[in-house]
Amino acid sequence: MQSGFLKIAGAAAIAAGLFAAPIGFATTAQAQKTGVVKIGVNESLSGTMIAVGLPPAAAIRLATKEINDAGGFTVGDTTYKIQLVEVDNQSTTANAVATTIKLVEDEKVKFIFGPTLSTLAIQSLQVTVPNDVLQISAASLWQSTGNLSNPKQPLLFGTQMPVTQIADIDMKALAEFGVKKVAFMSLDDDTTKSNIPSFTEAAKKAGIEVVLILFPQGTTDYSSYVSRAKGEKVDGIYFLYPHIVVPELLRYVVDLGLNPKAFGGRSLDANAAIKGAIGKPIPFPFFATGSTPFFQNPTEGRVKQFVDKLTAFDPKVAGANANFAFFTYDFVPMLVKAMQQAGTVTDTQKVANVLYTMKMEGVLGTICFGKEVRTATFDGSLLIVRDGKIEMKSFPNVCN
Repeated sequence: MQSGFLKIAGAAAIAAGLFAAPIGFATTAQAQKTGVVKIGVNESLSGTMIAVGLPPAAAIRLATKEINDAGGFTVGDTTYKIQLVEVDNQSTTANAVATTIKLVEDEKVKFIFGPTLSTLAIQSLQVTVPNDVLQISAASLWQSTGNLSNPKQPLLFGTQMPVTQIADIDMKALAEFGVKKVAFMSLDDDTTKSNIPSFTEAAKKAGIEVVLILFPQGTTDYSSYVSRAKGEKVDGIYFLYPHIVVPELLRYVVDLGLNPKAFGGRSLDANAAIKGAIGKPIPFPFFATGSTPFFQNPTEGRVKQFVDKLTAFDPKVAGANANFAFFTYDFVPMLVKAMQQAGTVTDTQKVANVLYTMKMEGVLGTICFGKEVRTATFDGSLLIVRDGKIEMKSFPNVCN
């Protein structure tokens, strides 16, 4: 666990001027008092899902450093700095609950980020909800199980765009290549199952048949799963996660002669299709639908600036799951801005009421929370690789 102020040398302006609406992270003449706001970070910092937990945790650390280096933020007559209290849930459900209890009961934290992994997040809310803790997570399971639309759980906020919005982009990608029968391949767990309903419903509307092919944790040989897809005569493959296996999976698709009209999935790394799988461009189109910008292939200036900054801040943030950093970075200053507008750093309901209606500019573009489902919406994107060359398409957000 890490507690206390992040003591990292150097000063940085908040988000390097990325935010269009200044939050005023500085001591004013009227603010004579100083204070500390604890923000909890509950992530998989070890264990099997460390690749999922490290990027969002690092992004929170960076955002916190920028806010504190800029002088903190003022609410009323007090200038506050953020004290991060980090706990490692070790990628297990039992520890996800135990670490949440530690944050809430021992550390008296009222604002928590994470866990990002759905299986862990769904357990942790059993502690945060009855204790009036405002909890922020990208867990898609919170959407599919109705937690983010439940009026009795008003302090839960998601940072992954609505799964229905992502599924619509998925269908646009499949339609781009004329796919009529697609194999939905992914790890057989709760995270995958939380995404299946929106995907299959969108596919049905688009006239696309879906074949579900799920594999267990610890799988190392994907030949039988690719062979099944070939036997089902699919003309497209959609892969959800874990992203780290994409290059190997692509090799099996090539070696077994599946030759789909397209291979793609959620926030995949384009480098796998360009050279990572077989050392040269794969012989069929590749696509990645963006529930966040693409960390490995940034195109917009502000996204590239953030990627360069976070990579310098923590070089361990790299690889297939680096995109998860986007699920937290913008939301630290957004939470702070909500505290300022609410005029409190303790009343979580008042802060939540501001977040419901807030709109902010960040690395993700224009960000707001949905009116029916309390999850963030922002610009979507589609990355396509044909013959080793990258193309990009954007889908504007639906913030009103």
